[in-house]
Amino acid sequence: MQPLLSIITVTKNCASTIHRTLQSVEAIKSVDTEYIIVDGESTDGTMDIIRQFPDLVDILKSENDDGVYNAMNKGATFATGQYVLFLNGDDRIVADGFNKALDILRLDHPEILSCRSNVCWINEHDVEVLMPRPLLLPFFNAIPHLSTFIATSIQRRFRYREDLKIASDYDLFLKLFIRGYHFTVSNLITAVHYRGGGISANRVQSAIEIQTVKRDNLGCFYFIIKIIEWLNQRRKRMCKIQ
Repeated sequence: MQPLLSIITVTKNCASTIHRTLQSVEAIKSVDTEYIIVDGESTDGTMDIIRQFPDLVDILKSENDDGVYNAMNKGATFATGQYVLFLNGDDRIVADGFNKALDILRLDHPEILSCRSNVCWINEHDVEVLMPRPLLLPFFNAIPHLSTFIATSIQRRFRYREDLKIASDYDLFLKLFIRGYHFTVSNLITAVHYRGGGISANRVQSAIEIQTVKRDNLGCFYFIIKIIEWLNQRRKRMCKIQ
């Protein structure tokens, strides 16, 4: 029987965090869920930890890759589920919200289901809630990828850009939004991200890539968006002065 969902975790040297991720997947694993791990030849013991869960992982690949988005594209090709969900090697699933999200997938068959996720900055008490807001995608990445379920057929049609290092998930969501794919939004919290540096903490590189994504996808509307952003920044400055 085809699983409802393929959860894909891309890892490389995640030994300090992967156990938490694996335990959270173990808590929700069922015949409806397939679990795929694509590892980039970790050297820190990540694979030893993964092997402690022999009945959890359905597909395990450890090989050289060309970066995180290359590995994510690989994972999508392995998926047999109706939907795919990417879960980082330092994130965890929230079982209650996750299982309710699966019910939505079963009953409503959305093209894309985007739920909320929590971001822990320092500890479990310092939490920010990321809310999906598709209408704001022309301005910034308003979709939390770790709590967004995408139909596998769509995910394979629109691959992640491998020339980007940080903002390829934004590029994907903006493409889908512009092409009219429907984002079903839910207030369910399905995942937690533990914020701790890494490449996504490079704000300069992130800002450059975000502008590249907008320019490549929005065409002439890119300049309209830039004007709106400038006016909004000017309004904020005037409010501070007053």
